[in-house]
Amino acid sequence: MILIVSKGYGQENIGVVNKIQGFYIFTDSQPIAGYEVVGEVSTAGHDDSGISKSKGQYQPVRDFLIKAARKVNYTADGLILSFVNDGDDKAVIIKFKENSEKNSHSKVNQFQGVYIFTDSEPMNETEYITTISDRGKSNSFQYHALKEKLISICRKEQPNAKALVLKLIYGGTDSGDVVRFKTKE
Repeated sequence: MILIVSKGYGQENIGVVNKIQGFYIFTDSQPIAGYEVVGEVSTAGHDDSGISKSKGQYQPVRDFLIKAARKVNYTADGLILSFVNDGDDKAVIIKFKENSEKNSHSKVNQFQGVYIFTDSEPMNETEYITTISDRGKSNSFQYHALKEKLISICRKEQPNAKALVLKLIYGGTDSGDVVRFKTKE
């Protein structure tokens, strides 16, 4: 199977993920390029003060999983992150089968009809609509609950929205940019 993606002409659910501390980070998305699973790490039994202090906020958990994965497999290329409310978050450690620019491309998951881009940006050209936030009203800082809250706000304020680019700021206000995909002319 050959998948061709070009800026502005690909599928709406294709994103370009961030590379953080040497790892491509796949949150609520899957790599497009071929890969092998070479390990797994989790927050089970952690004694990380950053996670505890932040009450499980996205960035400290992500950074802990990156650090743990680096210790397990220094030569790995990426992490596929899975977050669970009130459970152990984990990361599958992956190694790409070949070195390619597509290693940073992901197929983004859709929730309630909205594509969620976390630590990534849409590959297709987008048009900014508005920024939403929970304005500190969420009773949970954990990724899954916060994502659900932001999707709910998005659906209420922008019922026809197709994508939400999450901006999760440790110690700051978590928000999401609501965008629409530009159509090919």
